[in-house]
Amino acid sequence: MAKPYETVIVVDAMIPDESIASEFDAIGKLIESQGKLVKLDRWGKRKLAYSIRKRTHGEYAVFYYEAGSGALAAELDKRLRINENVLRWLTVADNPIGVPADKAPEAEGAPQAEGAPGRDGGREGRDGRDRDRDRDRDREPAEFRGGRREREE
Repeated sequence: MAKPYETVIVVDAMIPDESIASEFDAIGKLIESQGKLVKLDRWGKRKLAYSIRKRTHGEYAVFYYEAGSGALAAELDKRLRINENVLRWLTVADNPIGVPADKAPEAEGAPQAEGAPGRDGGREGRDGRDRDRDRDRDREPAEFRGGRREREE
């Protein structure tokens, strides 16, 4: 059974446009040789959030494909690691644990099971007070309580 994958690739935008196109074509041919290329989505040139190898812009593309096993993803990873024009890439198995796509996660406001941590990450004690705040207040020296230091005379 073929498993769907997505690979996002960022190529150096400073190389000529023909080279960028040939990089994406080579990746597409590799995918076609071992799997089925479903879609190629080119996002174009974008500014990077941070510089990578002294580059500030990259050409983005997303490859959607199906492969029988993880061998194609491993081969793609190996080739992208060697290629100096590729700045970053990320391959994910689409729906890796087999959750049906029509079932959405439970809503944010849904009631939680008793004992489950709430939005505060479970910091509230049984009486509703913030345990971390109370603990930190008990640890500070007496002269610092109340927000200002009391002068000793």
